[in-house]
Amino acid sequence: MRLFDQIFSKPHRIAGKPHFPTNYDGLGCWWSERDVLPLAAGRGFNVSLVGESQWQQEISAIVGGRCAEGHNCHFPAQLVFDDSQLDRAAVGVMIGGRAVGWLPHDLAPLVRQALGTLNPEGRPVMCKAKIVGGWDRGRKDRGYFGVRLSLALPLKPAKLKPERCPIGKLPGAPERVGGT
Repeated sequence: MRLFDQIFSKPHRIAGKPHFPTNYDGLGCWWSERDVLPLAAGRGFNVSLVGESQWQQEISAIVGGRCAEGHNCHFPAQLVFDDSQLDRAAVGVMIGGRAVGWLPHDLAPLVRQALGTLNPEGRPVMCKAKIVGGWDRGRKDRGYFGVRLSLALPLKPAKLKPERCPIGKLPGAPERVGGT
């Protein structure tokens, strides 16, 4: 029982800091920008990205580098139409303004079509993401980073819960004026 307690009783840390996204406010709000379209989450992190091997340095920078235990960090991610790829239906994924991969080839056209319907205004589209892996236990034991998304399929907008998020956090919510 002691080993179990040692492993699971402490939050994962990098240089003494807990592993929470920089925009996590403790109230469950994972978007940090106004005028975005947050997508509903799926059951768990159900979509694994492809092409992360090209973006290992960028992913490492997002999580603060490699560590012995590896990472399991949640972040908001932005879906972007990637028309510059050979695949005209490609959908890229960015975290913190850095490219981290693409949606799988079979899912990308469906997502593009759904976003055309859900988002005629062309607002930035956000979803929940998790970066995993990236351990470094010595020369012969290093893990690649991976990125997974949580997407309700078929796609639908997230149900915004004003009671869980302070005024000003919700896309389109009025600013707090005066007082506390």
